[in-house]
Amino acid sequence: MYKIGENIHIVAPRVKEALAAREGAFFVDLARRQKAAGADALDLNIGPQKKAGPEVMEWLVDCVQEGVGDMTLSFDTTNLAAIETGLRKLGSNAFINSASAEEERLATVPALAAKYGARLIALCMEKSGIPVSAEARVGIAMEKLMPRAATPRR
Repeated sequence: MYKIGENIHIVAPRVKEALAAREGAFFVDLARRQKAAGADALDLNIGPQKKAGPEVMEWLVDCVQEGVGDMTLSFDTTNLAAIETGLRKLGSNAFINSASAEEERLATVPALAAKYGARLIALCMEKSGIPVSAEARVGIAMEKLMPRAATPRR
């Protein structure tokens, strides 16, 4: 089983405050505690971060690496520039979390993962959200996500 620690998430009030105040020690400690609890990778969810995304991601990656060294990180934001900033630092030692089955995401996110040799976490969801039924989720995986995954890298 592969475990991804998800405690660095912008929706948590304390994380949001620490990110805004650039409290590096908070993130070093949070990263160390997740690793000690058995996480194999850490998810960095910075939200959309429309303007400051790349700067926020670079700063956060540096903080987390100070705490846990070269541990695998997962970049969780809709801001592609922020994701690419993280990938430039880590390359194949990273995940992009996540790609949905929305055409605009499928057109950009897998190519970015391929460019840096990063792994990709895909969600069985479309613009309307995550389907309630398992059959509908499997349908998205088989019809939209798997054909993309089977395409050879160039």
